Amino acid sequence: MNEKGNRIPVIRNRNYMMFPALMFLCCLLASCAHTSMNPDYAGPKPLPAEIEKEFQYTRFSGGYSSSILDENDRFVLRQISFTPKTNITDMPHDIVLDYYDIKNEVNSPVILVLPIFGGSNYFSKTFAEYFAENGYSAIIVHRQKRYKTFKDLDKMDQILRQIVFDHKQAIDWVEMQADLDADRIGVFGISMGSIKAALVSSLDKRIRATVMCLSGGNLPEIIATSDEKGVVERREEYMKEHHISQDEFQNLLQSKITCDPINYAEYINAENSLMVLGRFDSTVPYKNGNELWIKMGKPEKIILPTGHYTAILGLHYVKMESLDFFNRKLR
Repeated sequence: MNEKGNRIPVIRNRNYMMFPALMFLCCLLASCAHTSMNPDYAGPKPLPAEIEKEFQYTRFSGGYSSSILDENDRFVLRQISFTPKTNITDMPHDIVLDYYDIKNEVNSPVILVLPIFGGSNYFSKTFAEYFAENGYSAIIVHRQKRYKTFKDLDKMDQILRQIVFDHKQAIDWVEMQADLDADRIGVFGISMGSIKAALVSSLDKRIRATVMCLSGGNLPEIIATSDEKGVVERREEYMKEHHISQDEFQNLLQSKITCDPINYAEYINAENSLMVLGRFDSTVPYKNGNELWIKMGKPEKIILPTGHYTAILGLHYVKMESLDFFNRKLR
């Protein structure tokens, strides 16, 4: 109040109010640990003939449907759909791609963007659009919702193998496009998308650069200990139905799953890989991510001082670092 009893308006400076948040973000980024590539890395091991034989498949070379979802000054967003030539499951499905077709670009490099386990495609779209705005033809490879079941553990390894075949056939489609450079293909994944990225990059040498955010190896342990809501619900439902403990559940998975990034990590080229891990991640536990990093040969690594979901605080930083990595490897 002033002398006459009138209320004095309070003027809030928005920049001042933003200051604590900006300071927190600066502190967060300052505490990120960025580790360079292991200087003693001897290179990837050659893929053994028996594993190569396990992942032989019929290449996709047929027809596909294409429709326009959106368009702006920079790109046309097309949705591509086709039936895979190789399907080892009893689940008929189509492979669906959201293709950010860069205007006036010929022979452009490509980044496959692999989505998280559940929820919306917000993060996939955010990164795909960012890469497209910076000159990369980005392709979101849609996840298959039917692959998320725990009802029959005997099918889990088969589903993981089919995930590899699906992404190999997505790369086949890339090779069919005259305006895309199939010699410059990168893969970017977050969470479950990064686990897929690790698998596919180990087993398909057409991939020249890989960024894995919040990734990990030893899938039985991840599935048995993750605090991701959807995984917890499916896990508890299975354990209750079969009257087994969490340790028994993990041991059962261990006997069923062989298609696991940790088993193929030494075949990926660590020189062309970047890992981003959350130090306090309990969804894809940091321990499992670090074990995968070691098994790969200690590639370039960024450690965020966050958990799995709070890693969103470093979203812009991860976008810039990922783009810089792809520019170094694909440009």
